[in-house]
This record gives sequence, structure tokens and C-alpha cells, in this order.
Amino acid sequence: MKARSVTSSTPAHTQKTVPSLGYGDYLRFSKLMHERYGLHFPDKRRGDLERGVRQAFAASTCADLNEYYALLHDSDSNTVHFERLINALTISETHFFRDAGQIDALYSHVLPQLISRRRALRTLRIWSAGCASGEEPYSIAMLLRELLHDVDEWSITILGTDVNTEALDRARQAVYSEWAFREERAKQWRARYFRRRSNRYELIPEVRRMVTLDQFNLVEGAYPSYETNTTLMDLIMCRNVMIYFTEPVSRQIVGGFYESLTHGGWLVVGHAEHSLTIYRRFKVNNFPNAILYQRGDEPTPLPQDWEWLAAPDAKATDKKPGFSEKTRFLKASPPKPEPRSKPRPEADGRHPAEPEPVYIHALKRLGRVDPFERARELLAYGHSEAARDLLLELVKAGPRKALGCLPSATCALLGQAYANLGQWEEAERWCRDAIRLDILALDAYYILALVLQHQEQLDEAIDAMKKVVYIDRHYVLGHFGLADLYRNNGQLPQALKSLDNACRLLNGWTEDAFIPGAGGITAGSLRQTIIHQQQKWGAEATDL
Repeated sequence: MKARSVTSSTPAHTQKTVPSLGYGDYLRFSKLMHERYGLHFPDKRRGDLERGVRQAFAASTCADLNEYYALLHDSDSNTVHFERLINALTISETHFFRDAGQIDALYSHVLPQLISRRRALRTLRIWSAGCASGEEPYSIAMLLRELLHDVDEWSITILGTDVNTEALDRARQAVYSEWAFREERAKQWRARYFRRRSNRYELIPEVRRMVTLDQFNLVEGAYPSYETNTTLMDLIMCRNVMIYFTEPVSRQIVGGFYESLTHGGWLVVGHAEHSLTIYRRFKVNNFPNAILYQRGDEPTPLPQDWEWLAAPDAKATDKKPGFSEKTRFLKASPPKPEPRSKPRPEADGRHPAEPEPVYIHALKRLGRVDPFERARELLAYGHSEAARDLLLELVKAGPRKALGCLPSATCALLGQAYANLGQWEEAERWCRDAIRLDILALDAYYILALVLQHQEQLDEAIDAMKKVVYIDRHYVLGHFGLADLYRNNGQLPQALKSLDNACRLLNGWTEDAFIPGAGGITAGSLRQTIIHQQQKWGAEATDL
């Protein structure tokens, strides 16, 4: 398929783009996310905030950022929209047995010690805080199955939590691509713990059953707490999550972790976390290429040259060392192991395996990675530019070299990538290409409807969304999206009918069930939003 230019039927003066964030927008959205989730977006991370806000805005039917910001402040209908925004801002890509130094320390020292201590009761409690798409807690489960010959006779709790509902959805599916098996241990154990499913790998049920997954906000959530299952933990993993919190927020979180651990329990954090003074209550344990923390009775004393760091009062400034003392402080610091690669940090503090410019080269090195599947993952992890570039390479290579993927699916994915970037004309073109190749391309119609709405072509957007529900009348997102479009077009009776259809389709869904294709939105949050909209729009219809 050759790329070609397409002229839109919409007059140029009505074309809309995803607006850039002005400085005032940056301040208000940054404050909002800090208050709600503790996320800190300093100037150097302004681009991360803008990228996430623009992506979430593109998936809405709001006309501008003021309307979108007001929607987030509307307590009656902001649940779904906050979920989309936090999912866009906390991009989380990880892989199995990440950071070999820490994994080796767990496998050789920490877990055997805990097993020995708990042998009489045969109980273990482990918490993976910020578990992303599940690789970390599942890695711990596999380590335990290797260490415990009688593992099924133990009562083992492995709790995986994350604020990102889309990542939790991927974790519950537990189906991974070749990209998740970059560590040598993962490659060696894959045949033992995974089953091949086409070009992906599904985790065996025995390991999946060992892990419990739940949404949890480390800033607002209560811990330790029996209600949240966060008490009496033997091990807490929280790697590369806190580095994008402010230091006061990190102190609050680490304090909660300390209280959640049993005496002698372990805390594992990322290499690039805040100052070691935050972990003073813990005993520091050095392992090859890893530093781990253990709860003890007494806080770790600071070396004399470090004391000024812990002094919170004004007088402490008098103790701040000069240049020579700073040099001694640096020499006194424990050695920080160098990571094998230096990836660029993403919005939640976790790091993708490679920065965007080398994705295609990495794919060529891996050989067996399906580029279409990799492009889908890149979109899920917020790398819309890299996904677009990879998909365009696929298009140039021709469908025969696309590893069997449907050309229509490639075009629809390109439409989604361009829509995430706010390039509406290109998004429309690729969606229409997908539809020409497959008249029943539901995803392409859905993306096209949102694109047309952002181009202020509401009648055409409604027509496209109607086709979505015609193709699949059980597609709840289609009815929900159609309701928004009808309301924006001043057709309240039709909007309320579409809401009724969406609400009816949710009957029988559990609150924590994920809506397919919704980017991590749960049935409970969508139902709550629909009920509030029914009440609000019903009142508007009565006033007419």
C-alpha cells in the first residue's frame, strides 16, 4: 500500500487539533494530578504531562481544554475520564525478572531467608506496589515455585497493585509478547511457565492463581490496613514508582511501607529513588549490584558527613558542608550500580526497555518479535510516535512482510496512532483505508467517529458511531460514545436512549470487570458515570 495525500471534506477553518498546553494549563493540570495522585510534574517533565493530557483529551468528546478540565472537576461524571487520564500519564512498560542484580538477591538470599522463617506456618505475604502489567509479581511467583518444592501447600499472598487500570487489565490477561522476555532467566524459564499462543505467550494458571491484582492509589489509599490486604507483609516491591513523587510524598509512602512490613521484612526500591535519608528507619543490606532495605528495631545511623541531610530546621543550614565536605559525602555514599542500559524514564517512573529512536533496530535484533504486535504494545504504553513509525515501516514493506496481520488492522492502528497525536486528517485517512479494506472494521469506525467529532463533523461522527453499534450491538462503548455525540449535537432524547442501552448492557457485569477495548475502564466506573449522566441529562431534557 502506498501512502497518498488525502484532502478532507471539512473546510480548513473548522479543522481542530489537540490544543497544546499553555503555561496556565500546565500549572492547573499539574496541580490536579498532584492533589489526586501525588504525581509531580516539574518543568523538565512538562512534556510528559502534555502528552498524557492530549492523549486523554483526544479520546473524549470535549471541544477544548477548558471543557475537559471542567469535566475532570465534575464529581458526578469524572470517574471514567480520570481513569483515562491517569492511564495515559502512568505509562508502564516492564519485563520479567527485570534488574538481574535485585532478582538474584531475592532468589539467593531474601526469599530463602523468608521461607526459612515462615517454614513452621507455611505463610508468605508479598506486595508488588506499582505492578504495571504484572511481570513483577508473576516473576516473584515463579521464583517461589522454583524455591519451594511444596509451594502448593503454602498459604502465599502476592498482592499486585497499580493506579493504572489499563495496566491491571493486561496483568489479568497475563498474555505477553516476545518483548517481555529480555532477561536471560525469562528466556530459560519461559517454556516451563508459559504456553505459546500464536505469536504470544500465556502464563500458566498455576502461577496466575498465586497473584491477586487490585487498583490502589499509594497517595490516597490506606495502608497498612486489613481492608486493603496490606498488613503483615514479608516483602514489598516498589521499584521506579516513587522517583516522580515529591520527597514529602515519598516519605509518607515509605512510612506506610515500614508499618506494613513485619519485623525483619524487606523493601525493594529502584536504584534511582530519593535520598537514602528517606529509608533511615530501615537497615541497609548490600548485595552484588543491589541495595535492599530491611525493617529493624533501630534506624540506620547516618555517617557524620551525612547528618546535615537529615536536619529539617533552619539551623541545619549552618551545617551544610562546603565543597570539600560535599566531596567527602559523595565518597561516603554507598556505590550505586550502573544499569545495563540508560532508558528514558516515563510518566510513572518506570522505564521502557529502549528509547524510541532504537525500537526498530531492537526489533531487528530480536528477530522473532512481531512488529504489528509490538506497535500495538507501543500504543498501549503511550509511545504513539514510535508506533506510527513502526507501522509505516510495515506499510512500506507490504502486507506479505507483515507477519500475517490483516492490512485493515494495520490501517486502523495507524488511525489510532495519528488520533493520539492529534493529527486528525491523517487519522481519518487511515481509518477510512481500514474500512475500505474491511467494511466491518469496528475499531476503525470507532476511532473515525471520535476523529470526526474533533473535526466538528458531528453528523458524520454520529453516522460512524451508529455503524459501530450496528456491527456489534453489545459493544457498550459504542452506545456510550453515541450518547455523548447525540448530546453534543443537541439530540437529548436520542442521547438518553443510548445511555439506557449502555446501562442495560452493563447489567450482570461485576464492578471490577474491565470493558473490552476501553483502555482499562471498569464496568463499575462506567456504570457510575452513566447513572450520573442520566440524571443530569434527564433534568436538562425536562427544562427544555
